[in-house]
Amino acid sequence: MLRLKVEVPVTRDRTAFATLRDGSNIVATGRAVASATPALAAKHANPRCDPLRPWGHPPLGRYTFLNHEPAARRETSDYGEHLLLFQPESGQALDAESFGRLALLAFGGPARRRTQGGLRLSDEMVGIVVRGLRAGEGLTLELVPWRPRAWWQFWKPPQVTPESLAPHARDQRAPATPELTLLEALLRKSLRRARDTTSDNDTHHDRDSRRDPSGSSSRESFQGKGGAGGGAGASGRWSDEAGAGRGVDSAGRILGAAAAIGGVAAAAEMLGNESHASDSGDSNAASSDSGAGADTTTSTAY
Repeated sequence: MLRLKVEVPVTRDRTAFATLRDGSNIVATGRAVASATPALAAKHANPRCDPLRPWGHPPLGRYTFLNHEPAARRETSDYGEHLLLFQPESGQALDAESFGRLALLAFGGPARRRTQGGLRLSDEMVGIVVRGLRAGEGLTLELVPWRPRAWWQFWKPPQVTPESLAPHARDQRAPATPELTLLEALLRKSLRRARDTTSDNDTHHDRDSRRDPSGSSSRESFQGKGGAGGGAGASGRWSDEAGAGRGVDSAGRILGAAAAIGGVAAAAEMLGNESHASDSGDSNAASSDSGAGADTTTSTAY
């Protein structure tokens, strides 16, 4: 799996730096441009180059590779030989999708030249990526803020200082074919990938289950439907909580029942003793009464 990471200056006034990795190995590095042209963006009602809106800077975040095709001959002077299309997956890139930025176009072309909202890589980097794709490699893209290395981060590769971008006068010359036209044409030929939202749904349901005042009863019903393996995801949190809830409740019920049974047995024993004592007393009293009655009868007979 190829992973292309582009470190972008926060102010977007200088070049970015791209690193292509295959696993843990660095395959290639090079400068990149992740800055839109202010003059062109202003013509399309985005004077601040807002990354969330069309014609703005490329949004930060994670992308997955969607499609690629060679550039037409008339477009190579502006975009290089290949066009790469990426689908937003997370971060600011996903937020921008709701504003109409459905994909990100990456390409080569003149170094240090601003874009119309896409990502410019070096021609060498694009060529290496395309060869990897043709060999069957997967590809992901991530745009992150550029931060200078701390003095103690000696294990990381040497960091290249961002350079100034090309003068605005050169940026204002619009390409023969706008980036948006190329992006839309390539997007129509692409099959968008379904996103995996399982973890988000699990988090949402897990949050709701903790808020549920019924507690273990709702988790027990979910558990009984196979939720321990299918709904908890990798964390297994629901399964653990549900099991603990049932164990405590069950133990409480068992102990309560045992205490109740023990109480009933003790009460019955006490009642039995009292009844036995009462019967003995009554019997003794009856004997005394009988004796008294006999004496009375005898004295009466005399």
